[in-house]
Amino acid sequence: MKVLVIEDDPFVREMAVTQLEEAGFEVIEAADGGQALRLLQTGMTVDALLTEVQMPEVNGWEVAKAYRERFPALPVIYVTSYVEQMQPVPGGVIVSKPYKLSLVIGLLRPRVRTD
Repeated sequence: MKVLVIEDDPFVREMAVTQLEEAGFEVIEAADGGQALRLLQTGMTVDALLTEVQMPEVNGWEVAKAYRERFPALPVIYVTSYVEQMQPVPGGVIVSKPYKLSLVIGLLRPRVRTD
């Protein structure tokens, strides 16, 4: 599974990228929303987005909207320090900062059916 991590804090981004790669995900990283949109314009495809909401230039909502225009069923995990101010996003999950990468990994892994 290819995950695009969009985070403007270099420390948080590097931690997320490293742990997702260790969990077996293919990871592409973007330092901000503008860079993420430029990646979309190249024709790049991803299986999921992990995006900070509050970023300079282009915020996570706008990035997700652009990606979902091309990939309507794309799973999106939004991370923010302002979760109490956020409204539910159809098809997305909002995770409060600070967060554990194990939670994100669990949300990204396909669910195994037992029936």
